[in-house]
Amino acid sequence: MQHVTNARNEITPLLDELISQLDTEGSQTHCAHFHRIRRRLNHASDPWDLAPPIIELSSCTAMGFRFSSTADALVERILEKASELARELAGVTPQIH
Repeated sequence: MQHVTNARNEITPLLDELISQLDTEGSQTHCAHFHRIRRRLNHASDPWDLAPPIIELSSCTAMGFRFSSTADALVERILEKASELARELAGVTPQIH
């Protein structure tokens, strides 16, 4: 559970700022994409639930999203954090009940 809490603490404030910036810029498609990621991150209950939102974060550039310089800086920081979390989670084994 500590990994989930760390992920929320590290990424959610950056996502909030990015969503606010994208909303200000009128980028509703991008805004909706990052809202969905934030929602999935907030509903994660174990490290395995973190994989989909981290993958989605990593895919935003592959989807062809273009950002303003301010939003781009936030995206880069979010991707750095997501990469760090992915490395941390690489050694986590699933719990079998």
